[in-house]
Amino acid sequence: MLHSTLGRFRLMLWLQGISYVLLLFVAFPLRDAGVMPQAVTWFGNLYGFLFLMYLLFMVTMYTSQKWRLRRPIALFFVSFIPLGNMIYDVVVFRKLCRQRNKA
Repeated sequence: MLHSTLGRFRLMLWLQGISYVLLLFVAFPLRDAGVMPQAVTWFGNLYGFLFLMYLLFMVTMYTSQKWRLRRPIALFFVSFIPLGNMIYDVVVFRKLCRQRNKA
């Protein structure tokens, strides 16, 4: 998986998606319950860093793989949907990887 740029991008896609889910469904409830108010700061910083790395990887993939502009725009908007990155990976990128392995 990590031997290609697409594989590394898929890993970044999953890491960013998991950090977003943790921020929404772990950190915010902990803050609202008053148990751990600093959890949003920690997970928010992690999510912010991974989101910037995700955007950097996306631009790199756009230029190196010669994607049409439609895919990075879709990936940008999908990244704001909880579990959206994972679903996009399963639906689009796994099929793309299978096609490349056959060729």
